[in-house]
Amino acid sequence: MADPVTWLAIATTASTASSIYSGNQAARRQKTAARAAATQAEAAQRQSEREFNRANQKRPNVAAMMTANRAAGGGGIGGTFLTGTGGAPATGGMLGRTSLLGS
Repeated sequence: MADPVTWLAIATTASTASSIYSGNQAARRQKTAARAAATQAEAAQRQSEREFNRANQKRPNVAAMMTANRAAGGGGIGGTFLTGTGGAPATGGMLGRTSLLGS
């Protein structure tokens, strides 16, 4: 039979091991709960954004676009940002040139 000091050391070691195990389990449960809370928060935020976007849908102003297109159509079919409202010159000397650009 072992002396009382040995039994005390064994009991202390068992108690410490049990405390460490319980602490690890609690930490693991806490991390799991934190991940679940973060996932729920993200889902709630996405749902909130969906509801906001559904309530505030952007709609095109078709009447204003038609008015702008009609006003721009007065410049002729050749009008672009590069050529202006007069279009590209229709001179024969400009077509089929073999020189480099900018020369």
